[in-house]
Amino acid sequence: MSDIVSGPNIPSRARRPDLFLLLLLIASISLNVYLGWKVKRGNVAANSPVRVAPGTKVEPIRASSLDGKSQIISYQDTDKPTVLYVLSPNCSWCDRNRENIAKLTELRDRFRFIGLSLTDAGLQQYVEKQQLKFPVYTHVATEAMTSLGLGVTPQTIVISPDGRVLKNWSGAYSERTRGEIEEYFQTRLPGLTSN
Repeated sequence: MSDIVSGPNIPSRARRPDLFLLLLLIASISLNVYLGWKVKRGNVAANSPVRVAPGTKVEPIRASSLDGKSQIISYQDTDKPTVLYVLSPNCSWCDRNRENIAKLTELRDRFRFIGLSLTDAGLQQYVEKQQLKFPVYTHVATEAMTSLGLGVTPQTIVISPDGRVLKNWSGAYSERTRGEIEEYFQTRLPGLTSN
């Protein structure tokens, strides 16, 4: 009876994978705590966009047209408010918002519409496929990206002829934003996303 051992009879080689998994788990938890601490301090998310508030004065935008020519988009070029529609060709939320922005562009007699794409990859094909009824620019200057808080797509920013932000909506239009958008533009939105 001397070979009876109390407790489970596990060879020492079988315990090594368990020890390895435990060390891996501890390392993973430590890394997550460290990254969470950095995010909380703002070191990781320092470049995330800040939503520009209504009333904020913004400068004209330097960007490139689809044919690659550098342009300055000024708000004083018209007596109508400018609607900047920020998009990206690979943004599924932009696709879901397509009917809504198409409806809004029917209001060209009251608003000037301009598209700003955060990337030029596939942009020409996207504009043609979506049959966008407004000029679209890309390669937006860094200072405009920062001052307008660009980075989320889609984003709709309305700017007065004197360069002040009137409205700013981030994301595809939803039931949550429907009332405000419809009231502001005095129209009905045809296709909404659910939150």
